[in-house]
Amino acid sequence: MTTPSDLLQDKRLLIFDFDGTVADTTPLHAAAFAQVLAPLGITVNYLSIAGLKTLDAMQQCLAGAGRTLPDTEMAALVSAKQQCVREMIVCGLAPLPGVDAFLHWVKPRFRMAMVTSGSRGTVSLALEKLGYTGWFYPLVCADDVTHAKPDPEGFLKVLQMTGVSASAALVFEDSQAGFAAAAAAGLSFVDARLNPWQVSEGKKS
Repeated sequence: MTTPSDLLQDKRLLIFDFDGTVADTTPLHAAAFAQVLAPLGITVNYLSIAGLKTLDAMQQCLAGAGRTLPDTEMAALVSAKQQCVREMIVCGLAPLPGVDAFLHWVKPRFRMAMVTSGSRGTVSLALEKLGYTGWFYPLVCADDVTHAKPDPEGFLKVLQMTGVSASAALVFEDSQAGFAAAAAAGLSFVDARLNPWQVSEGKKS
């Protein structure tokens, strides 16, 4: 794993996760899952599903409770959870400490992309709320891949679309699923939970 001291050495492309990396959405997603699954008597351990797309997370929660549902009911649960978290985002959302200043510093110096297990509707709404619309290209969401994290498909798609080699890119992630996906794509990554946002002028590539 890349350490903060090596953060931007020889890098041209920075790839960010969204939930728990750029914005403090963890409490919102945890609350939304809990609210939607409570009527089924299912308790959610959000840390065990962090980084997964909503459908995969729902399936894991149900499997853990020994439950299965028809596809139509699963789709309804996913839709309800997404709607719930979007309502929470509208009410209040903030970037994690240090992230806003770091992104403003990075924007004129590096190419920025995003790979997230969130749905495009939810992530686009959140980016607009934070004032980051159009900052990340490509923006690869759960809707854009067949296999979400921990599969590397999203990261590989970004490398293909940008033409940047894995050695010239760096990932910022906060979940085990994200770390596994980055590693499988041959990408160096930084654990955003360690608050690696303090970068001096001398660190730019």
